[in-house]
Amino acid sequence: MINLSKTQESIVKADIGGAIQVLASAGSGKTRVLTERVRHILENTKNDGIIALTFTNKAAEEMTNRLSDVEDVQERCWIGTIHSVAQRILEQYGNTIGLPSELHIYERDQDRKTLFLQSLRDNGIDIDTFLNISDEREKKQREKIINQYMEYFSVVKRELLTEDEIKQKYESNKKRFFKIYQAYQDALLESGGIDFDDILVYANRILLEQPWCAEIYSAKYKHLCVDEAQDLNKAQYEFIKSLCGEQTKSVIMVCDPNQMIYGFNGSSEEFLCNHFPKDFSANKFELKENYRSSKKVIRLANKLKKNSQVESNYALDGKSEFVTNLQDEHAEALWIADKIQALLSQKADIEIEGEISLEKMVVIGRNQYVFQKLEGVLTERKIPFNLKKGERLSEPSTRFGKTLDLGIRIRINPKDWVDGKKLCATLMIGVPQTWGQSDILIQLAAEVKSKTDSFSRICSDLLTAIQNLDADIPNIPKLISVFSDTLGRSAIASSDEVIVAECERALLELKEFSQHWTTFRRKGLGESLSAFRNAMALGQLTEDVNTSGLTLSTVHTMKGLEKDIVFLMGMCEGTFPDYRAQNTREIEEERNNAFVAVTRSRRWIFITYPQIKTMPWTDSQGQPAQKNQRQSRFITEMISSTS
Repeated sequence: MINLSKTQESIVKADIGGAIQVLASAGSGKTRVLTERVRHILENTKNDGIIALTFTNKAAEEMTNRLSDVEDVQERCWIGTIHSVAQRILEQYGNTIGLPSELHIYERDQDRKTLFLQSLRDNGIDIDTFLNISDEREKKQREKIINQYMEYFSVVKRELLTEDEIKQKYESNKKRFFKIYQAYQDALLESGGIDFDDILVYANRILLEQPWCAEIYSAKYKHLCVDEAQDLNKAQYEFIKSLCGEQTKSVIMVCDPNQMIYGFNGSSEEFLCNHFPKDFSANKFELKENYRSSKKVIRLANKLKKNSQVESNYALDGKSEFVTNLQDEHAEALWIADKIQALLSQKADIEIEGEISLEKMVVIGRNQYVFQKLEGVLTERKIPFNLKKGERLSEPSTRFGKTLDLGIRIRINPKDWVDGKKLCATLMIGVPQTWGQSDILIQLAAEVKSKTDSFSRICSDLLTAIQNLDADIPNIPKLISVFSDTLGRSAIASSDEVIVAECERALLELKEFSQHWTTFRRKGLGESLSAFRNAMALGQLTEDVNTSGLTLSTVHTMKGLEKDIVFLMGMCEGTFPDYRAQNTREIEEERNNAFVAVTRSRRWIFITYPQIKTMPWTDSQGQPAQKNQRQSRFITEMISSTS
């Protein structure tokens, strides 16, 4: 066993079979404790299996790597995100509650909205007249109403509301809401799909309505581990309870309530702090000593969250600097770039292991818009950087890339008229009257082939090739090889610069697609086209392609990670905390965000904000409007006691 503190070791070696609640502050080694607890159970039981639930695929990969030296770990340990585990249950037992096989996940918001609008039309609501108006302000307001309904649907699912609860919550101001919600759900299933929130709803329903399914899992997996449990919402917590059933009592939940930053997703620490101890009679442990960060960083964190951190005896002094007199966003960007270059010139410091490099730095902002001026300055100075993104894959932009993506979706689910219409628009062909025919791609390919341009012929051949794939064991490498050659030859043969550029971009997207397939197979996530598509929808194929240079990251995408040197920029009221945070609960979650941002630093932290911001509108003279800024209340709190 690796070196553990006495408290950490007491958690790892606690009696196997009971429930454990671990409140672990930032830098206290919670991932290490959770991993070592899994190792301890595996090594001290004969055949017991363990399910370890994480909130990100990256966290699941990290835990898998840390346990790779344990014998039979792959056979005995199922490590994955809550949604990926729930999706597996849907794939295996969805038919027991009447779900069609090979359900398509509509992970894109626009696709969900398209289905919703069609469900309204099918129920006699003239949505086209409602939306197609000339007044831009009124149009935005009506679109806002549509988006509101989509958010309400998500709330219904995240909170697992019953019919009576739905009517009580919404029908006072949204007439016929339950009927509209049902119509949306019917439209999803009729198109052979579900949305992301449905994964947990249906998986939970399977486990409750078919108890024998839950018994199958609890018979094999006698222990359950949950990471980042402060971020559980009701649907997630109830799914965990259903997965445990009456048999599984060995549950460990590790969390830090001070890092609960997903309230917009219905998350609440009450499931961990209130429900879990009662439902599972859990023993409570606390880890407060921060082994990761310097004393300066820990003291800043304690100003945001009083007494949340304890300094390690071995903690370095560290460095913190507040820069609050920067004139505007451009001046802020220049200061950060100057500081970065000065640190690189310094090359070394006793508190930084090895040479000071861009890879040891991160600039954190409350949202991605904070980085706009900085990206320009970094580009001008030729300072390499990468913008850290979430786990969802970006949509392809070329005709070829869209045809490949949408064609595979329709090959798996011919009833998917949502993506079918998008494919027809991409290929500039008519939309079929009906969907669901097994040879629908061949029909579309024939229509595309009647066009004379070379790219249409390529897309036609691509649709035919996708249709001819074995859905269970598709030869994707061959498809990639064939069309890499085709696109390359087309680029060489064409004198049209537009065609050449299109081929070049298409080849890049095909290469990215190839990388996704390689990742899918390397991770052992399945073989079929359907499993591949679901892995993409669940964010299991995202990898940091470019990790060199300076990292720019929002708070949410940086959670769980750390760097030696952190720049926290844009720290003004309205940005951090976000202007939408109005009540006490929302402000407290913003404070959690600030706590997370600060504790990403291992050694040094620099905090800045601009005194003037340029707004995305013009003033009365037609010039870009400017607005004076106040420093964030969180800066005020941290400054008040630092010495």
